[in-house]
Amino acid sequence: MNNQLSVLLIGGYGVVGKQVAALLNQYYPDVHIIIGGRNIHTATAFASTLSKASAIQFDINAPQLPDNIRPQLIVTLANDPDNRVLHFAIKNQIAYLDITRWTDKLKTAITYTHTFDQLHAPIVFSSTWMAGVAASLILRHTLKFKQINSIDINILYSMQDNSGINSVDYMDRMLIPFEVIAEGHTQSCMPFSDSRLVSFTDKKRFRVYRFDTPDQLTLPMLTQARSVSTRIGFNSNITNRLFYVLIHSGFWRLISTQRFKTFRQKLLYNPGKGDEHRILINITGTNSANRPIQSILSITDPKGQSHLTAIGAFNQIHSIFTQQLSNRVYFGETLPDMNIATNILKKEGVKIDFDLYLSEVYRSLQTINSEIF
Repeated sequence: MNNQLSVLLIGGYGVVGKQVAALLNQYYPDVHIIIGGRNIHTATAFASTLSKASAIQFDINAPQLPDNIRPQLIVTLANDPDNRVLHFAIKNQIAYLDITRWTDKLKTAITYTHTFDQLHAPIVFSSTWMAGVAASLILRHTLKFKQINSIDINILYSMQDNSGINSVDYMDRMLIPFEVIAEGHTQSCMPFSDSRLVSFTDKKRFRVYRFDTPDQLTLPMLTQARSVSTRIGFNSNITNRLFYVLIHSGFWRLISTQRFKTFRQKLLYNPGKGDEHRILINITGTNSANRPIQSILSITDPKGQSHLTAIGAFNQIHSIFTQQLSNRVYFGETLPDMNIATNILKKEGVKIDFDLYLSEVYRSLQTINSEIF
């Protein structure tokens, strides 16, 4: 195994981890996949279904590896809240990819890497939406702009989608304010506020609300956009209204303690058999002629959000394997070769639509549509 390219997937038998492993088996059949997790029996059982894989017991709170195993890359598909896996990777000079961090944890991790005099392997943080899929596509399409005024990311979360338990963790953050860049200034926002009605399909509009994602940290830095926002809503307006009432009535605060965590998870985590995941992105700015333009980017994965996250993670792994990365910290959305990444997305059934309008033409079309409908 020492002479073989290998990758350790921590949480590799989870909902997303299994799909990342399957993609690696498909596109990198010679890579040895190490499935790591607390439950060695579950890890071993899943590893046995792959063409070239093994399993180890791995505890995020006390990371260690057997003497005969040294992967070239560690991928955290489960939360590393205290940076212990990050510390382990840096100390052992192993490349590290993390797709799980909320914005405050991302800031902490980046600061933590600065406490080391030198890095001996690349560190990649790709925790923007769907492991960097949305932000990577945004960066590609903002190249058409001379100046970015706003980037609005709207997400439709299906109640019928299959997902891991971590996918509903954001609901535990509904009482925590977060910072965004609005009109060039830092602004504090509350989750599940400032709603909008968004047409994700031609037939129905859904209400979406502000929530905290690292996109609102990285995209202003990478694009110099004056405003960046992320909003999310369920594909049931009744459920959206219910959660709005629960949060703004104060009831959510009453059940927000650790004592009620199990209750909240039971209330929120009822994964279905799978459903499509939709993202609608609106970008405004000016072109090289200083004329106002507007771009609409739509991303739809019929296989759901966990599948799209797995593709995002795979694209990051592919970038780490194939690019000559320096030994420093990267934002994952800056790495993928977007021609390759887009081809993989499309091959995996993800639908990507992109339209670019002169703003005055777009506004005229909107006016006509509103008069007709």
